[in-house]
Amino acid sequence: MSGRGQPRGGPPPGQTQGRGRGSDYRGGDRGRGGGGGRGRGSDSGSSERGDRGRGGGGDRGRGGRGGGTFHRDQFAVPKGAIFTAGGEPLEQPDEEVEKKENAVIRPREEVPLGALSINDYSLPPRPSHGTQGRKIVLRTNYFKMLTRPGAVIYRYKINITPKIENPSGGINRRKTRRLVELLIANNSSLKTPGVATEYGKLFFSAAKLPLGGSSMTLTQKFWELEDDGPGPNSTTYKVNLSEDGSIPIQQLLDYISSPPGTTTAGFDKAEVIQALNVIITRTANERREIYGGGKSNKFYNLPPSVDWYDLGSGLIALKGFYTSVRTSTLRILVNINVANAAFYPPIPLIGLMRTHTPQSVNDARSGLEAFITRLRVSHTYLGKKKVKTVQGFSHPGPQNLTHPSLGNANNLKFECKEVQASGEISVFEYFKKSKFNTQLPIVKLLTTAEYKIMLKHPNDPCVNLGTKQNPVFVPPELCTVEPGQQYGKKLSDDQTAKMITFAVRKPAENARRIVEQGAAMMALSETNQNLLTFGVKVTPKMITVNARVLPPGRVQYKSKQNKITPYLTERGNWDLREKAFTEGKKLRNWTFIKFIDNDINRKDIDEFRKIARNSGVDSDNPEPPAGVTKPLRPGKDYQDSNDKLIRETLEIASQKGLRVLLIILPDTNAFIYSRVKLYAETRYGIQTICCVGMKLRDKGLQYWANIAHKFNLKLGGINQTLPPDKLGYLRDGKTMLVGMDVTHPSPGSLDGSPSIAGIVASVDGQYGQWPSSMRTQASRMEMIQELEEMFSERLDLFQKINKGALPDRIIIYRDGVSEGQYRTVLEEELPQVRNACKKRYPGGKGPKISFVVCGKRHHTRFYPTRPEDADDKGQQNPHNGTVVDRGITMEKEWDFFLQAHHCLQGTAKPTHYVVIRDENGMDADGLESLTHNLCYLFGRATKAVSLCPPAYYADLLCERGRMYLYKDFNARENATVTSGQVYDPNRAEWIKDVHPAIKDSMFYI
Repeated sequence: MSGRGQPRGGPPPGQTQGRGRGSDYRGGDRGRGGGGGRGRGSDSGSSERGDRGRGGGGDRGRGGRGGGTFHRDQFAVPKGAIFTAGGEPLEQPDEEVEKKENAVIRPREEVPLGALSINDYSLPPRPSHGTQGRKIVLRTNYFKMLTRPGAVIYRYKINITPKIENPSGGINRRKTRRLVELLIANNSSLKTPGVATEYGKLFFSAAKLPLGGSSMTLTQKFWELEDDGPGPNSTTYKVNLSEDGSIPIQQLLDYISSPPGTTTAGFDKAEVIQALNVIITRTANERREIYGGGKSNKFYNLPPSVDWYDLGSGLIALKGFYTSVRTSTLRILVNINVANAAFYPPIPLIGLMRTHTPQSVNDARSGLEAFITRLRVSHTYLGKKKVKTVQGFSHPGPQNLTHPSLGNANNLKFECKEVQASGEISVFEYFKKSKFNTQLPIVKLLTTAEYKIMLKHPNDPCVNLGTKQNPVFVPPELCTVEPGQQYGKKLSDDQTAKMITFAVRKPAENARRIVEQGAAMMALSETNQNLLTFGVKVTPKMITVNARVLPPGRVQYKSKQNKITPYLTERGNWDLREKAFTEGKKLRNWTFIKFIDNDINRKDIDEFRKIARNSGVDSDNPEPPAGVTKPLRPGKDYQDSNDKLIRETLEIASQKGLRVLLIILPDTNAFIYSRVKLYAETRYGIQTICCVGMKLRDKGLQYWANIAHKFNLKLGGINQTLPPDKLGYLRDGKTMLVGMDVTHPSPGSLDGSPSIAGIVASVDGQYGQWPSSMRTQASRMEMIQELEEMFSERLDLFQKINKGALPDRIIIYRDGVSEGQYRTVLEEELPQVRNACKKRYPGGKGPKISFVVCGKRHHTRFYPTRPEDADDKGQQNPHNGTVVDRGITMEKEWDFFLQAHHCLQGTAKPTHYVVIRDENGMDADGLESLTHNLCYLFGRATKAVSLCPPAYYADLLCERGRMYLYKDFNARENATVTSGQVYDPNRAEWIKDVHPAIKDSMFYI
């Protein structure tokens, strides 16, 4: 919550140049411009997947719903257009940067042995740059930061006493921010150009502050933005500013221009980057029509100054911008990208409640109370604006969140002798009769206005604007939601779909928005006086980088002559016409079950069997009770009865010896799907494929073919393989590929809910089957805690399938690790891998191990500079196979960006790969080509995917674990959850792995 007041003007929604030569500013040791970086983060999008937004979004948001608007005209581009930066001449990639990049390459034979030692946790240097593929030039969403020689940033610590804490504990960031704002406003030395703060613990200045020593203590009374000034009971705080060192920007420039292995005593790169990030966001932080996203570096214009999009159920979507300072060889850069987020609309609270829960706002089981609790609202019935925080509803009888009804203005009564001499008075009568003054107990009024209020909606539940100990109940029709309140919980499936509609945009459209609106919002210009005072400025043009388009992949299937045959692909896509799976399995001991009352029958299933047979999956007739119908009832009120029906049906199937089930569901309800998977895979050892009844008819042959893909993989088959010339380091079949991931509890989970760790591994030289191991572990622990045991299971299965042989090489693709955790992976996970190997390899001689981190949570995007370099069959993104390992990559380590997929909609998001350990002697061309070719091996698709399949499979595995713990991970949607309830592992429905009958299969696909 912002605490910055209302935006300017209008009713709220819901109510009616060059490279820097010849300048004092420079980006490196040769006077060149800004630099690059990796740009981690997250944004909404869509992709070839549909489960976590791989690969960018699309061009669909045509207008608001339910009163919302979203006008695309301002940044819309003609069909087939690329971003041209207003027709300005294309600035070529910086030649000096490329020369320096070439100069710092360290051939492998020159790397000291210590750099490969398990005792050295530094990342390996880049052994080479890639050369394969067609060379192109791309724009990227980075802007040069130029710096003035000798510029120094002075840092100060902020210490506030007493601490400003929330009632439940922890620092109240909103109030802390407000106090620092007041401090700056009331002290002239703190509000001039050349100062910046993150409104919490740190303060930065371009010149030394006049502290009169090493520290200074100021006093500041606190009052809210809507108040005229401090009141008689305002708290006075002491704010101490103390020197915390100086930061010469030149040290950062020296670091990013020095060769790998170079160190500077006392230099902390993260501190310089932190200071620059605070400095460049000062203007956006000060503008009250902009919400700053809490701790993050995302900023959003607030209604009514911008258009908005109705997500339904009481939420709207807004567009904003992410910004971050990054570094690369010779350069400092500012990364800007479009961001999208859900917000509460600034409308009357009564309207918000009815929009969220149109059926009955009086039903506590609707989840409405959780939706508005902690929401900041204002009221003006006292004659002036007051802003308070909603603590919940009033409840008649026991204060129990599961009570079916809520206290409203008619039935909520209390004693108030000032209004009614004897007995209790209702809230409705209280507001009707009261002459408001400071003596009345129900609300702490600050005025003596004598007006009376006739409530229009007395049957709606009152909200508590006090505390739980001293409640203050106010009718919601007297309250208005304050602007700038981001929704931090999980969106519903329908809201998620609408958010994607709002978020996905063509690359040229997003690029225009970034250049024309994003840079302006952040005031990142060459004339920003605050930046100039600090000795920095940002050029207004996106930089360009050199890139390459790798040769298209090829895949192998069985031909009509039953021979393994390689086939060409086009834009990363292919089809199954005249082809069959490389290794098809037979479908036995199976049947189909309908949890929906529709007309899908045996004839439809026979059509599926025919399609599956043509794809290489033969099948027996479905076993009795084929087509048995067990209709499920819609709605949360029937979750328990649906759960019982699913469990009993699967138990009967297990008793009949059925091993595979095709389950036809009424819709995509996540609860129903989760219960099917939990019971089938963890209790009964049954492979299941779920499909929606309506889609079986609507989608036709392609839908059945997709189901055949899954059946074959679950049965142990192999759908497609790579030709030998595309296998690279894998050609001899002695390499085990591994994917690892960890997923964490989402907003709305029970407190203390566990994280879920999963690993998958190949079992032979075809790389078509990827069995797995999966565990729960400590909540929000990113490093895999039981990796040694899990990795041992993967080695044992590899050894079993390969007749006692163990892999000579292991290449691990690790998903979900942030930049600050690379070293932790080497310190905590790599030793566990080695320990698992030591126990299995004779003489202690283990395999050579390479570790590659895969990142999708970043904000780097690429834009074609020529029409021929754009994918004209998509959204004018770069072609699939585009790789970038220069210009914006890490200055001392080995990384690259790869867009392996053809993006069907929106702006493509490449995957960022970082090598944190390499003992296999790989080079850039070898690893980039291998990773690209592996993206053609994702078994359930006939297209190249955006994330390398080992990591992709590990991600799917962890998502399956989330399904097993659906009730805990979606507790706030569960009406039986009580306030204060926490996760109890002793009562958990699942802890680790699956039923022994399917543990060595790809059950999770």
